Amino acid sequence: MRKIESQLSITLKHHNGNQHVSKSKPFPAKNYYDLINKIAELAYLNKDYLLFFRGQSKEYINKTGASTFYPSIYRGAYVPQEEIRSRFINLYEASELLIKSFEDSKIQGYRDVKRKKYIQWSILQHYEICNTPLLDFTHSLRVASTFAQRHNNNLYGYVYVFAFPYITNRISINSEDDLVNIRLLSICPPKALRPYFQDGYLAGTEDISAEFDSKSELDFNNRLVAKFQVENDVNFWGRGFSKIPDNLLFPKKDSVARL
Repeated sequence: MRKIESQLSITLKHHNGNQHVSKSKPFPAKNYYDLINKIAELAYLNKDYLLFFRGQSKEYINKTGASTFYPSIYRGAYVPQEEIRSRFINLYEASELLIKSFEDSKIQGYRDVKRKKYIQWSILQHYEICNTPLLDFTHSLRVASTFAQRHNNNLYGYVYVFAFPYITNRISINSEDDLVNIRLLSICPPKALRPYFQDGYLAGTEDISAEFDSKSELDFNNRLVAKFQVENDVNFWGRGFSKIPDNLLFPKKDSVARL
């Protein structure tokens, strides 16, 4: 994917210094209100892009000292090509099982699932069934901040900001940036509740396969705009805000999750 040329606020520029944002320390957000304000500045400065978020309980750093964001199918410091191919075989097999399950259960939208691999892979990724070449994002800052604190035993969590081309369809393919962006709310059947509560999106490189020239071109740090450190404490939210409870992020009546 193409590396982004983003614009930063004066505060974030000063914080990063001469380093690329992926190698800088996360900027400490005072609270959720402060985080919203920082994001508002970034959105204004980067009008040509749509901002998406990802919340994590810890940072993942590569051997160059940069934050790294690989889709699960490519993860690992030294993964042999044969292992990548094996993961893709598992993905194709899981896709066939998913199609059969949707057909047998007559779930609304099963014809779309049968026809489009990106829909199959999106469901498998979002429900954490197997490794895929797609990575989860959200358009909701509250969802990302919640995930930064979820299952977190550390003092801090992390919220990352990424810039993607504007979405034109439910599956948007941008050949200039070599990106695919999938809006889960548009492609998942109504009985798949989780994506609707998480405002979920998935993204990957356009020509997805087990073959690639350089693994670094698959790393979403190429689209990273900013990263923030958030306190892992209820006080982070302040008055009027709160994290999303698990029973809403992962609804129990989600038929697709049970399937």
